[in-house]
Amino acid sequence: MRKNPYKIWSPALVVLAVGLALLLPSLAGAKIRTHAPIQLKTEDGKIINPLTGENADQPYSPRQTCGACHNYNDITKGYHFQQGWDRVKDNFNAKKPWVLSDGMMGKF
Repeated sequence: MRKNPYKIWSPALVVLAVGLALLLPSLAGAKIRTHAPIQLKTEDGKIINPLTGENADQPYSPRQTCGACHNYNDITKGYHFQQGWDRVKDNFNAKKPWVLSDGMMGKF
């Protein structure tokens, strides 16, 4: 007599189905967190306004922009802030002087 291969899987499938039934509604209702709108600032603390062009030729400052609400020393230790730190050059991209490397360091 041949054994039913689904007999072994039945309890596992029931547990999986119940787990998904309980989990999916909570995932569907989950909100995606986004950052509130911010104004980019220069190293001097001047607002960069891309609509009017005011200070648009200046690089943004993470210290002035993010440091107003976040601990700058803590956020600069994050992974994406450190990418490319060893390849930073002041003249990396003449058309975009705010881009300092091919990593995330110095970009926005």
